[in-house]
Amino acid sequence: MAAIRLDFRITAKLQRMVVLASLPGRNTLVAVKVMAKTQPYIAALRERQILQKTQDSPFICHLYAAHQSQDGYYFITEYLSGGSLEDLIGMCGSLNTDNVRFYTAEIACGLQFLHGHNIIHRDIKPGNIMLDGNGHIRIIDLGIARDGVTSSRKIRGFAGTRRYMAPEVLLGLVYDAAVDWWSLGIVVSRMATGSSPFDFYRNVTRDEPEIPTWLDAQLQDLLIELLQKDPEKRLGVNNNIRDHPFFNIICWEELEMRRTKPPFTPSKAKLQNEDLPWPKDQTFHHVAEFDYMSASWRDLSCLQHPLRPS
Repeated sequence: MAAIRLDFRITAKLQRMVVLASLPGRNTLVAVKVMAKTQPYIAALRERQILQKTQDSPFICHLYAAHQSQDGYYFITEYLSGGSLEDLIGMCGSLNTDNVRFYTAEIACGLQFLHGHNIIHRDIKPGNIMLDGNGHIRIIDLGIARDGVTSSRKIRGFAGTRRYMAPEVLLGLVYDAAVDWWSLGIVVSRMATGSSPFDFYRNVTRDEPEIPTWLDAQLQDLLIELLQKDPEKRLGVNNNIRDHPFFNIICWEELEMRRTKPPFTPSKAKLQNEDLPWPKDQTFHHVAEFDYMSASWRDLSCLQHPLRPS
């Protein structure tokens, strides 16, 4: 990973970016999500509040600190060195059944945590599912997530990535957490086959998903259940996904405690500061006051240490 000199000044053309940063004198790398002030304050505030609510889940990216300046908003989060699920699919083409089972189970744990707190993600896709240094998944980018959503308090709005959107979103109907389970179904298909069950010529709102018959029978059934057009009949809303036969060999308690060994471990568990070609003319960004700091971030005594962006 090459390091570049970066000035944190935000322009109207650069709406958002994510950079790697470190605390000088410490071997601690973090990710800094920078958003221009041209974006609505309420959206940034909502994302920060949602990230604060998800600190107890080991399957959702953790927020360490948040800050705003005259130019923009800054979210300092954990650095996830394992790359994205999109990267892994691109590298492998498709994953075997056991690997699909593991990643789907961990994603399901993350989604159930969100939904248990009345939060829906609305943009579940391989690019928003990262692997940490040990190979466990982390759901990221809750920028368009919404909280306060229940089966009796649904919302409306065209949001997310089109190829992963549920039929009810595309049709402009009200919706709830069922949209995330549909998106998971598309992600599972991508992992298992390398492609979406709806190609360019297949209409998501009208046609049935194309599920290869060579897939494991239980995996085929899981996809059928997740890709139900009727959100009330969709697995995750209608029955607990953990009870599906595809997950019979999963020990959910062990999985939730991250004791189940991931099928893929990044070649280097943690990138070190000395591995990065930091520029000799280093630019530091000192953040004097944070609007929010987690307990773990306070332990780093970051207020005495400016961030060094890469």
